[in-house]
Amino acid sequence: MKSHLFAALFPLASFALGCSALVDLDALSSGETGTPGKPPGPVVLPDGTYEFVDDAFKGEFELGSFADTEWGGERLRLKSESIDGTFRSRVFDAGEDVDWTTFSWTPAGPYLKALPDSRGKESGYAEGSSDMSANVLLLHLDGTGALTSGAAAMDTSGGKSNAVVTAPVGTTLSFEEAPIGQGIADKLTTYLAIDTVMGTFDFDFDEDDFTWALWVKTSSSCTVNKVFLGVDTGFSGPHLWLGCADGDAFSACGPGSPEGRAAGTFKSTSDDPADGVPFCGTSQINDGKWHHLAAVKKGHAQSQVVLYVDGKAEATLGTTFNIPIFLSGSEFTLGTLLAGNYQAEGTYDEVAVWKRALEPDEVMAMYRRGGARLALRVRTCEDAACANDPAFVGPGGGDGWFVDPKGTLSPPADMAIDVPRGRYFQYEASFEGFREGDGPGLLAVKVHAQR
Repeated sequence: MKSHLFAALFPLASFALGCSALVDLDALSSGETGTPGKPPGPVVLPDGTYEFVDDAFKGEFELGSFADTEWGGERLRLKSESIDGTFRSRVFDAGEDVDWTTFSWTPAGPYLKALPDSRGKESGYAEGSSDMSANVLLLHLDGTGALTSGAAAMDTSGGKSNAVVTAPVGTTLSFEEAPIGQGIADKLTTYLAIDTVMGTFDFDFDEDDFTWALWVKTSSSCTVNKVFLGVDTGFSGPHLWLGCADGDAFSACGPGSPEGRAAGTFKSTSDDPADGVPFCGTSQINDGKWHHLAAVKKGHAQSQVVLYVDGKAEATLGTTFNIPIFLSGSEFTLGTLLAGNYQAEGTYDEVAVWKRALEPDEVMAMYRRGGARLALRVRTCEDAACANDPAFVGPGGGDGWFVDPKGTLSPPADMAIDVPRGRYFQYEASFEGFREGDGPGLLAVKVHAQR
């Protein structure tokens, strides 16, 4: 599968995409808004800017060219059997050379976009907006270079629970490309200690609900359990972990189960066999591919624990927690469980904890932020057929791609485009999904030009 995440967003392979119908900017000079068989003209804004729009109206998206994509359900999307595809728009004709200044697009949801910082709440998306209320840990794990022991990955939840690298002398951790930005590649001899900051009460779960989530990629053995995120203070304290397990060795998976399944245990007290519950998924995750895991606790004395893998619930269990759950110090770790030999090896991304139980649609939306990918680029042409096949470009006129920008709480606003002055304009959109047919949706595109 192609991926725009890696190494400055790789160009797509060539597709035999036909050049499409033209939109004439002069058509509006006399007030025309389109005629049967002819695409509608642009809108003239009060400042004289011409605005071309592709959306649900007939004669817009339909006039583009499709490669493993389709117009359906009032959106551009992947075909049901595809994991990647491309759409090229109709060619817009300004009637004369103009400056193509900005464009924006309306994705159905936030794709390729980090979870909002500082407990932000997204709006303006048709689906998948994130509400980070009660978020107490958010580690994007973005960066470059090498990390040595003592280096910190910053918590951007609004709290102060940074994750500090613990590694043997001479050992470093590195960053790798991940579903959203970069992730940290952890080794069997290293881990990150999450400072739960005594006095902030962020991790005083007490008897309340909570959710743990992260992206992980590993091909390591899961024998004797491997912990991606966990805490065990011993001394009758909480025993909580999320990772992977050997099906035969971990009772929750059942004998004969395949090795390398998502698994974990939530207990309020490690010494009480009647407290809490182990859980195990149904699909293999140590296959060297990215997977999104989430574990949700809802209720306490009468509780439900749900394990999600790639947005889907794979285990739902009822249980009882007998005492309140409090975390303190630096026993909460990424990449190991301090009590025992459970160190994992893998790459982690978008590690997050909430003091509330996320709903199933919120977990699915979190998976689709990285599992569904939408990127666009643009070009001007010298002729109506784009016969010279000029290169599509991204931000600044370079070979990258436009994506939904990090740090905003709504769909992309107008973005400056850097293309040569010209009469003809076209954009290209790339669609990707981790599962066949489960890709992004594109609802509208707007392009602006000035004479």
